[in-house]
Amino acid sequence: MKIKKQAEFDYFMGLVLPHAVTFTINVTYSTASGSVTTDATFSGTLISAVETNDGAVVNPVRWYTFTMNQLEGPQDIPANATINTTKFILNDNEALVVGPFFSPVESTQLWLHTQSSLGGKKETNWKAVIWKIDDDYNQVPGTQQTFTYRQTTPHQSTSEVFYRTDKITPTGGFGKYAVSFQRTDNSGDASLLKVEEIHSINIRTNVVHPTDTLVRVKVRATENALGSRERKYNALVTRHTITYDLDAQTVDYTLRPSRSFADAVAHTWLIMGEQPVSSIDLYGLYSIAESLPDERLGYFDYTFDDENDSLGDRVQAICNAASVVAYWDDGVLTFTRDQKVDYPAAVFNRANMKTDEYKMTYEATLPGGYDGVQVSYVHPTTNNKTYINYRVLNGAIVEQEAENPNKLEIVGFRNEYQARERALRETKRLIYSRVKMNAKVFEDGIIQVGSVIQMPDIYDSNQQQGYITGRAGNNFDTSEPITFTGSMYVLVTDSLGNPTPRYPATARSDTKYGFTAAIPDIQLNIWNGDTVQLPSRYLIATVEELDSQLWTVNSIKPNTDNTVSLTVAEYSDAIYQ
Repeated sequence: MKIKKQAEFDYFMGLVLPHAVTFTINVTYSTASGSVTTDATFSGTLISAVETNDGAVVNPVRWYTFTMNQLEGPQDIPANATINTTKFILNDNEALVVGPFFSPVESTQLWLHTQSSLGGKKETNWKAVIWKIDDDYNQVPGTQQTFTYRQTTPHQSTSEVFYRTDKITPTGGFGKYAVSFQRTDNSGDASLLKVEEIHSINIRTNVVHPTDTLVRVKVRATENALGSRERKYNALVTRHTITYDLDAQTVDYTLRPSRSFADAVAHTWLIMGEQPVSSIDLYGLYSIAESLPDERLGYFDYTFDDENDSLGDRVQAICNAASVVAYWDDGVLTFTRDQKVDYPAAVFNRANMKTDEYKMTYEATLPGGYDGVQVSYVHPTTNNKTYINYRVLNGAIVEQEAENPNKLEIVGFRNEYQARERALRETKRLIYSRVKMNAKVFEDGIIQVGSVIQMPDIYDSNQQQGYITGRAGNNFDTSEPITFTGSMYVLVTDSLGNPTPRYPATARSDTKYGFTAAIPDIQLNIWNGDTVQLPSRYLIATVEELDSQLWTVNSIKPNTDNTVSLTVAEYSDAIYQ
């Protein structure tokens, strides 16, 4: 049917073809009693809709040409009837048609999964129309097929749901297909037809998987999970990863079973992320793993199922399971762990601290209003979420659920030992880490988030601190006088700002501006006003006083004036005992 272009017909130009339509035309035909002119309505399938013009450069006349097949119409109209050009009405007739659905991949078979909800003596009738499509989703001529289906019920009065799979091998051969469904009878509450899924199937034969492990899962059929996306199966498997040789300090690329978080980080960063070895501190990472008191604290039993998780997020999630923090240090991914330390990473005192931003706060109650900790983990055998609860009650830790717990859900926890150690450690932190401090310091110490530092109260007039002005053997000269009370210990920073361990210190008989300590012969910075602007510092106090001046760095913010703003929390060995 060719007509002049009219806006009323634009709708049909954008339809996915083929498409069911009805159309009304005016016809004239001969009968025994004479000529008859009447309107007649036909049904059919619109297979082509093309716009053309008469070729004129100015104001061309545009035409629509509609091509239809599979025509059905009134039986009393003969095939030789004359079609008059006075009327042409085109209607969409796909109200009961769903689709078409397009297969995303090429295949040799189509499996149609349907569900019929039927009452007694009811049935569903439908037809499925398939056709092959090209890369532009256009129909390949000669590939359309129609399949008719009927589902009945043997019951007289009771209702039942029938699930069926109809397998089709298209005559069009291997390729992508479009599928549409149409009910050929009336639906109702006792006759419901649902299209659950359509699968493109390729049956493979003689396929060999020399390096793969195949798992076959058999489950009992259920009426509650019809779609494959709604079903989830869990398997206990051990990942195969690369590793790192601490002695040789080289990467071992041989794949082997591993539950180690360090191996998971190395494999994720180097193999999956394809990052260079020089961009990660593997020696520091594996040194942390080697120092763990129990290997279970370093387990990471988890698989990432979200492809949108970034490489950095995955590495940090792996590290969290082992209480490790990953951070960038001069372009290298570096690691530190929340654990007991023997001596601080840096020492600060009045010589390298500023008074602005300084603030110290103390929690009179348990921090955050929490009275306990709850850690959840997934049980390795039941695959159910399991909880470890600890509560602070009358100053003691008891194993029971708290009224207001700090809830922690750590990705990768799959064993009770790991979860219980973390829960107990965080509960102890509520008791022993209740002081916070903000301070601005000079950039003369190498610290990162998680580092433990020595930093006294800047307004404590009784503290013994200052900088070294000279050394002769074990005798040190200091910028400030020192008053000795009881057993005193001293820390001294070297030329790079790194602190020494604690050494016993005694008073000198010749001056108050100094002390005697058997500190190894380290390189010191002695201020001269020219080449040395930041002298080596000292901090001297009793063991108890030194312990009270230990802090864990929670945040670091570099400033434009060569200073760093720190937020620190009270450190205590009791948290890790």
